[in-house]
Amino acid sequence: MNNQELREVLIKELGIGGLPKEAQDEVVGKLGEIILKSVTVAIFERLPDDARKEFEDIGKKGDQDMMQEFLQRYIPDMSELMDEEVKRTLKNFSEGAK
Repeated sequence: MNNQELREVLIKELGIGGLPKEAQDEVVGKLGEIILKSVTVAIFERLPDDARKEFEDIGKKGDQDMMQEFLQRYIPDMSELMDEEVKRTLKNFSEGAK
């Protein structure tokens, strides 16, 4: 799931399509950060101990291609993991709003 797809899912699921773009951006940005942290923790938990240092090093470099290769090697179901974390975050958000 790329950033635009994530944005569209969040806007649809939260029902914020009628808000001004700036307000949408703020909500999507905050939830996006939460989702990114959640996905990062989930990835880290799934990695074998010897791959965790490499994950951290690649993350520090910010090399997206290298990160993509690394994730394909160790987390072949990355898109499912992303979907799960998005759903979990949205569920937690909606429960907190009630």
